[in-house]
Formats: sequence, C-alpha cells, structure tokens
Amino acid sequence: MARSKRLLAACGVALLCAPGTWLRSEVVAALPTDIAVERIQPAGPTGQPAWQVAGVWHYEAESLRFGGFSALLALGPGKLRAFSDRGYRITLTEPDGPAPTQSMNRQLVERGREYDLTDAESATRDPDSGTYWIGYEQVHAIQRSTIASSPDGVRDLGAVVDWADNSGIEAMARLADGRFVILPEGGDGGLIFRRDPVESGAPAPFRFVTPAPGYVATDMTELPDGRLLLLMRRLAFPSRSAWPPFSTLLAIGAAPVKGGTFAPETTLRLDAVLPRENYEGLAVRPRPDGRVDVWLISDDNFSVIQRTLLARLVFDPRA
Repeated sequence: MARSKRLLAACGVALLCAPGTWLRSEVVAALPTDIAVERIQPAGPTGQPAWQVAGVWHYEAESLRFGGFSALLALGPGKLRAFSDRGYRITLTEPDGPAPTQSMNRQLVERGREYDLTDAESATRDPDSGTYWIGYEQVHAIQRSTIASSPDGVRDLGAVVDWADNSGIEAMARLADGRFVILPEGGDGGLIFRRDPVESGAPAPFRFVTPAPGYVATDMTELPDGRLLLLMRRLAFPSRSAWPPFSTLLAIGAAPVKGGTFAPETTLRLDAVLPRENYEGLAVRPRPDGRVDVWLISDDNFSVIQRTLLARLVFDPRA
C-alpha cells in the first residue's frame, strides 16, 4: 500500500512537470513586460513562537518564459532575485514595500554553454562584492557571475560527484567565513569547498542526516548566527487536502565541517502555514530588531495548476 501511494504521488508530480500536458495555453514566448502580483494571505501566527507569517503573494504573467523559479537571493535593501529552470531571472522589490516592481532577463552564461547552463537550482552570494554563484542541475556545474550579472567563470563537478542528472546542486550556501556548502537533492552526503568553488580544488565530503524521512533539500542559506537554514520538500499522497502534492518544512542545524555530520532539526512545518506549493527557493534578510525575514519562492513547473508564490516569514532565533 505504501508503495502504491508513493507511485501515485510520483505520477502526480510527473504530470505537473510534463509541459506537453499542463503547459499554459495561448501565451507568448517573449519575456513578460507585465507581471501581476496579488497578496493572497495576510500576516498571521504559525503556532510556533519563533515564527510568524508576514504575507504570501501570487505572481503571474502571460509568457512561456515566466515561472519555474528554483533559487532565490536577497540583494540590496528591499530587493530579491530568483532564477528559473529555463535560464531566466526575475528581479523584484519586496511586494510589501512601496510601489513594488519586477522585471525579467536572460541569465547570461559562459559563451558556448547557452544550451546546458539553463536549469538553475541553487544560488548564493557574497554580500560584500555582489558576486553570486548559480548551481545547475543535469550538468552539475557552478557558474560565478559579477554584480552586473556577467559570467565570470564556471566549474564542472561531473568528474567529482556521482549524482543523478536530476539530483544536482540543489542547495548551495556561501558561509560568512568564505566556505561553500553544497547538497544534492536526495542522498546522505554533501560537499564543502574551503573557498570559491570555481577557483578551489577538490571539495571535502560530509554526511547529511535528514530531519524527516522522505524529505529532500531544495535550498539552503546561512542565518546571521552562523547556522544553516534548510528548505526541504517531500512528495505527498495526492488528495483534496494535499494538492499540489508537496509537503514542505524548514530545518536548522550547525554548519558541517570536513568529514563531519550535518544533522539539522525541523523548526517549522509549512503545510498548514502557507498555501501548499512546490517551494524551492530560500533567502534571508536580517532585521534591525534581531529577527530575520525568511523569503520562499515556489517553482510552478510551468503548470496551469500550480502557482508562482512568494512568501515572507519572520523568524526570531531568540525565541
């Protein structure tokens, strides 16, 4: 029975991800110039003292280029950037600020890599220089980009890892001390680079212990106190109360060290807190009061029955 449920859940996700079946109809291929945003959930409690919901917004555009956002960065004050499965990025101002704006562009990549550096799954940033790194699925590559989004080097990890094509660099975080931590989607291990992975040598492995069976990493970032915040997803059994069929949680743990174990603990289950969706992007921004804004973005799989949602939670690490 359990096997049948897993198979049904997997089939449900396969249908969501099959653009020939569920792709939006009668939409244009050009980049959207009009992206609508609507607040669909107000601020409210989560049932956990350390966490509050600040709001959820739905983004929508009539374009084949819009959607599939799988990685998220916090840029300057009040600004976010998300990267898609098809090689595009959206830069937006936080929707609860005055006069929110949003625009999309092609993400530039190294010349000759335009057809394989497309499926962005993770991103991390150096807040001092503005340099950022994108992790790509399928090819297991990391590209470095300047603050102006010009490509500035790429590193292929295909000879280093034995991950499946669709279980690539799903979560990546640059730590304040300059190290990079990487997790694939699934598996029981990850990689640590002592510095910029585009420049440095062989990574060191660490062991990963999931805080909840069946959940896999979809994004990761460092909190101001040095711990790692991990976004995780599990395929849920499809039902009226579980559709789209994804279950999501947030976990927190001390950053791993070479040869060590990363064993984060669940801090918040999101299924009863946010609209159910395929959340894949995570970013944080410290607040002056010591709390932390936690932003999540969902990957709609370019499906007519899923949505691009941006959610803001507020986390108090002292609670």
